[in-house]
Parts: sequence; structure tokens; C-alpha cells
Amino acid sequence: MNKLIEKAKKISSNLPPLKFNFDNSNSYYRGYSKEKKRGIGEEFWEYKKFQLGDPVRNIDWKKTIKSKDIFIKFKELETSKKVWIWMNTSLSMKYKNSPNHETKAERASIIGIILIDIFIRAGESVGIIGSKLGLRNGKENFFNLVNVFLKCAKDPKEKRIKKGDIIILISDFLEKPEKSISKITMISDNIKEGILIQTLDESEINFPFFGRNQFYDPLSGLHKLFNKSEVIKKLYIKKVKEHNRKLEILCSRFGWTVFRTASNESYNSFIKNLYNRF
Repeated sequence: MNKLIEKAKKISSNLPPLKFNFDNSNSYYRGYSKEKKRGIGEEFWEYKKFQLGDPVRNIDWKKTIKSKDIFIKFKELETSKKVWIWMNTSLSMKYKNSPNHETKAERASIIGIILIDIFIRAGESVGIIGSKLGLRNGKENFFNLVNVFLKCAKDPKEKRIKKGDIIILISDFLEKPEKSISKITMISDNIKEGILIQTLDESEINFPFFGRNQFYDPLSGLHKLFNKSEVIKKLYIKKVKEHNRKLEILCSRFGWTVFRTASNESYNSFIKNLYNRF
């Protein structure tokens, strides 16, 4: 576990904080930086000349005394969001085809740890779905959140989520798309928008198998032997694409977005993709 945390911290240390920002309709959009609005906050932003109707309490007297005009001082207003994260820890996530790659569970863990770190550094509050730990913010809570995250509950059930909170579910989502959608509805009736991060092994996408191979489903316990695996490659890839497309369509109906990552993709590349689309 320590190696996973160390690897995730090394990656996230080179990434900027990730903060959810808001437009006037109160729906979230995605971006690199802090939200900047004119209002009373803790960080100085800019000056402007005083106009009738401006609050007198906002006058910056030091600058005004040195000038012929009266100036108002505006400050950066930050709005902290609540982000809830869950990771699938079932047997299917323990799969990897190459010794050079992590298992899907290890990859999901690293991605989750990176997200916890960059959200906390942005000032967001983070919670782990299904845990007894409440929402936490501040760098001092990083390890506490990570340790709980790595022991996620089997099902993403959570009663503390409120309208406007952000939900992130990390899994391979290889079950029937309808069952994946049931996870969304299981969480809370208040959730209108969220994110699914589908973590797959490269072999589950490209099916690089040839010759005699026996395949095993850890969830059902079924074994299937093929003497010429390459014969089913085209059909398999077609089915996987149909499955993933159906998952995306069903999620979009709930206002959720699907992000997909494979074991051969660099973590930096995937996380930067999140930044670009947030």
C-alpha cells in the first residue's frame, strides 16, 4: 500500500490542484484554477474606483489616501465543493495480463489517491462513500482519507450526500451497464451529475490472445477454453465497444460522464485528460 501511495504522491506533486468551479446557474464546470468572483474573501484580487451603490466597508483607505479617487478593494472568493469518491474492490479488479502493469485495483487506487491529493490542495472537501469517516479537507487529512479509500465498501451506499455534491466512482464497470447504473441510483436521489472512471486492462480492450487459452470469470466462477483465441477477437472487441457505448449513453441520461483509462496509458496522460475536460 505504501508503494501505491508513494507512486501516486510522486505523480500528483507535478500536477496543479483540481477545483470544481461554478457559473451563474450554479452548475459546475471544469477547470484548472480557483474560482474568481468579486466578493468578500481572504485573498486580494484587484481595485476599482468607488461608485454610488458600492459598499462603503469595501473602501481601501490606504490606497484612497494616496490618490485623488476613492478605491474599492475586491478579493478572491473561493467556493469549496464536497467531493465523494468510491472504488470497486471486487475480484474482477485484481486482474492484470502483463507483469509490467498494475492490476486494475492498483491502478484505480493510484488514480483515487491522486484525485484526493489534488482536490485537497485545491481546498475541496473529500469524503469516501460508504465509510464512517466524514468529509475532510486540509493536507493534514490526506493519509486518513487515503487509508479509508483503500478499504472502500463493497457497494457505494451513502446517505450523507447532498444536492450539489460531486460523485466519482472508479471501477472496471464490466457488469451489465444497467447494473452499473443501479450503483448511481443507489447512492442518492439528490445526485444529478457525477463521474465514472472506467479502469480496464489493455488486454480487455485489444484482446491480444492467440492460440489455446483458458479464460476465467472471477465473479461467476466460469471457465472457458478456446483452442484458437484469435477467432473470437473481432467479435469480442465489437461486444466490448457496444458495452462501453451503452454505458456512456445510460450515464448521459443521468447527467454523468464516463472517463476511460487502460493499463498501458500513463497516469499523467489520463489525469491531464481529466483537467482538459473538467
